[in-house]
Amino acid sequence: MADGATVRAPRVDDASRFRLLIVEDSPSDAMLLRAELEEGPLAGAALEHASTLDAALTRLAAGRYDAVLTDLGLPDSDGFATFDAIVAAAGDAAVVVLTGRDDEELADEAVVHGAQDYLVKGHRRPGDLARAVRYSVRRQQLLTELRLARDDQLAEKDNFLSHVSHELRCPLAVVHQFASLLGDGIAGELNAEQLDLLSVLIRNVDQLKAMIDDLLLANRAGRDTVAIDPDVVDAAQLLADTAAAFGPTAAERGVRLDHDAGPLPLVIADSKRVREILTNLVENALKFTPRAGRVTIAAAAEEGFLRFEVRDTGCGIDAEALPRVFERFYQAEQSDSISRNGLGLGLFVCRDLVRRQGGELTATSAVGAGTTMSFTLPLAVEALTRVGP
Repeated sequence: MADGATVRAPRVDDASRFRLLIVEDSPSDAMLLRAELEEGPLAGAALEHASTLDAALTRLAAGRYDAVLTDLGLPDSDGFATFDAIVAAAGDAAVVVLTGRDDEELADEAVVHGAQDYLVKGHRRPGDLARAVRYSVRRQQLLTELRLARDDQLAEKDNFLSHVSHELRCPLAVVHQFASLLGDGIAGELNAEQLDLLSVLIRNVDQLKAMIDDLLLANRAGRDTVAIDPDVVDAAQLLADTAAAFGPTAAERGVRLDHDAGPLPLVIADSKRVREILTNLVENALKFTPRAGRVTIAAAAEEGFLRFEVRDTGCGIDAEALPRVFERFYQAEQSDSISRNGLGLGLFVCRDLVRRQGGELTATSAVGAGTTMSFTLPLAVEALTRVGP
């Protein structure tokens, strides 16, 4: 088999090649299920049995199955904890719940959790079980094929974005270089009006470069190829460096920029990635904060983590839009018509970078009252204690 080839399940009309796993702790119920499945359309299928969750997970880890028929009550697990563990280990296998409880709400919840069907023991006519399994396998096959097709489309789109982004970087770098040379007077002195126009050009080139960088990083995040190099990091120094870097910008915009200058505990993180996160959050805060407003960068320890916060007194985000601000390409409409000069990737990328370092990024906001973006990173002492010497 060529590398990267996909192993597909047998079609439903080829039941003799089916491999089914029955997860049932009652020997008598297991025998009845086996006898029922060995007759009719599933005759010839390979049937295996596990009486505990641990045994089922061992079998699922060792090979591929087309369907798993499981009770929810096992000696070592009960309820949807059993089901969720089996679904997580079953891969593309269809999972059918077998239970003694005739409960519509439980059946609905099983489907929400990923079950292809829900069957009540003793309430079946001859042949019902085999038909349910065949249809469940077919439905799972269709879902798998749709997922693979979607993944192929996403991969093609990501390849296109990656290629275009890389191709744009080179000419953009040339434009920036020659604009900088003109600004430095290499090709002759420029008057004040020309320098103003050139500064606008360079600022927009920088903005375009930031968009391309976001596209590349979002593409790598989608492919799970973002590199994280964790180390012990001085959080106080990161805050001070960020405040110093944005001081001139804040002053130019008439916004007060404060930062927590007190001592802070060390964290386990990739300092380069944390700087990227803080940079993006502070840029957003400054962009949406009016003159005479304030942006604050702070951090405080909580159980096992250090929580970073970037607070602003800007226009705020509508309650309906707030849950979507971390979606890829999403941009909230701002009531004060502030220019939307990004791609809506910054917060998506930030959340991905935070999660890869063991934390979480959240937002709170109210229209007219400002926004607080906060993210957590594990404390160095806590992380080292968990790992041990």
